[in-house]
Amino acid sequence: MIPTTDNVKTITDMRENALLLLRQVEKSKGPLYIFHRSQPKAVLLAIDQYKKLSDLLEDYLDSLKVQGYEKSVKKKWGGDSLSDLKKELGL
Repeated sequence: MIPTTDNVKTITDMRENALLLLRQVEKSKGPLYIFHRSQPKAVLLAIDQYKKLSDLLEDYLDSLKVQGYEKSVKKKWGGDSLSDLKKELGL
């Protein structure tokens, strides 16, 4: 999401209206960008958004590990993939 006037707040806004910002971020289903001296410093996300983002990252990292494992199996056993190795071993 791109910063707009609707989702950009300042440190002062955060200090003076923290509960209002929390309600806003929950309603908007998007991040709030926190600026300090006209520079972006932080992003405020609702907990469910953070959880989804965290789960996506975990899934992506897991897929990278699997790809690396499949490459190492192919190199070690000379097969095309993990499924080929399973077939060869009768699994």
